[in-house]
Amino acid sequence: MAAAYLISECLENVLLNLLDENPSGDTRTHTSTKDLYSCSLVSRNWCRISTPLLYAYPFHHFRHLAYSNIHYINSNINYSSYFKLIRTLLSCIPKYEIEQIISNSSTNEQNPSPNPFVSNGISAFHNNLLTTFNYINFIRGLIFDKILYKTYELFQYREIWFSTYISNDTTRDQFSKISILIMNHFIKYLCTHCNNLTTLEFPFKIQDNEFLINIIESLKFNDYNRKNKLYNLKELYYISNKYGKYREICSSDDLYSVLSNKICNLNLLYNDKINSIEEANSLSKFISLQKNLKHIILSENIYNLEQIYNDDIIDDNYNIIIESLSTQSESLQILEFNHIPFNRISEKGLNSLYLLKNIRELRFCRCKDINDNLNSWAKNLTKLKVLEFGAYYFPMNSEDFLIQLIKSSNSLCKLVLDYKREQDQGFQLFKKIPNYLHSLIHLELPKIFLSELILIFKSCTRLVYLSMILSGDGLWERNFSNLGKFTPKTLRKIQLKGIENLVFNSNELKYFFKECVNNDSNLKYLGIVKICDDLINQEYFDIAKEFGVELIIV
Repeated sequence: MAAAYLISECLENVLLNLLDENPSGDTRTHTSTKDLYSCSLVSRNWCRISTPLLYAYPFHHFRHLAYSNIHYINSNINYSSYFKLIRTLLSCIPKYEIEQIISNSSTNEQNPSPNPFVSNGISAFHNNLLTTFNYINFIRGLIFDKILYKTYELFQYREIWFSTYISNDTTRDQFSKISILIMNHFIKYLCTHCNNLTTLEFPFKIQDNEFLINIIESLKFNDYNRKNKLYNLKELYYISNKYGKYREICSSDDLYSVLSNKICNLNLLYNDKINSIEEANSLSKFISLQKNLKHIILSENIYNLEQIYNDDIIDDNYNIIIESLSTQSESLQILEFNHIPFNRISEKGLNSLYLLKNIRELRFCRCKDINDNLNSWAKNLTKLKVLEFGAYYFPMNSEDFLIQLIKSSNSLCKLVLDYKREQDQGFQLFKKIPNYLHSLIHLELPKIFLSELILIFKSCTRLVYLSMILSGDGLWERNFSNLGKFTPKTLRKIQLKGIENLVFNSNELKYFFKECVNNDSNLKYLGIVKICDDLINQEYFDIAKEFGVELIIV
């Protein structure tokens, strides 16, 4: 009954808290619609207010499918829900438009046969129900999903998204032809009729660049209020196409050249792959035109590109991009490099990095040859709050750079070091953590030795989350139980990674928890990753429960 007395403005503000306004996030995850959907079932008024929020980023709820090639255990459930969404959005398109596509497809056949998409001679669209809302008008984020062009998935789930329009004797070849035509029309219709876009993503290589340009041309038109529908775009994700059917289009009509006069208020820009100097110049110009760019992600798959390009060309491309970053020196706060080469960074590129003094979050994922040439930049990064560094093996050339970052960023809250560490490699780097990073809340480390961990526990007294790999030197078996004496009071979750042999028995675990309690610790979770199932029995879970700790085996 309370819903009847809650005015619409208040209700909308409440429901906004259920909407993820930064829907991109981690590409391996997806946003949930469960709570908003439940709200839409409360009453007509709640449905009217929650539905626009529910369909603001409809494709982002399946973002994990768009970006990943991993086969999910529950992929059938995911795909089923995805094609139910497609069915709902297709129902917003006037039925005569789809009828025309089907009719033209049948007319173009050399030997016309009864239309396989018409049952009993009656157009299936005559019984098409009108939608309650025009859901496409609510869309604020678009992902041009590769699933829409996978004929296998389109055919496999045809009973969900296309069942109204097909007969049982439709062949796969017939279906494949018409489904692609309808999907092309569907995407163009989305681009033409959506308004107030804030997020636009191209998470795969569009094989037909001509079609890509047509999509962008559709988006460039003004909305129903005669405003540029891309003017308020805040996030743009793009994977550049190297192997497009129309390769010659890329040099003059690439994505950034087409969008340069339409988008200038981005907060986040993600670019995957630079294939030529022309593309690098186009992206560089696009970055320079932005007024308030806060987050940039530059990504490259060097291991594939080395088969096509040599390092000199790759480095020239990214020197051009890095040199343009200084144009965003005041606003840029988050900077991510994935597989980017730094071995031949130019003096102009270094000078551009030196100007980036407002960076709060810095991430390197398997980048090439980060060395002490960047130390001067590291000295300027005094406002850094998050540092994440990933490599395959201990990055010997990068150690001095990382040490300088730790020295400069004494207010660092999150530190992630992800690489294979042999013996005591980088002990100087680990030594700096307790010396400088007293504000750490989140810490993820590779292999760590007992003496190093104790020093971190003693100095980093604000830790809430700790993930690590225990060294195999035998000291843990004798000292794990006493580690609870040093555990920071704020620490709530510990995750032990890469364990092949358990370094503590149930009695030692019990003593560890007991010492944590005596130390007024707030430890609530203990996770163990990659452990043999037969090493953990029920006794371990019972002990953890006795001390109010949840034991999680992954």
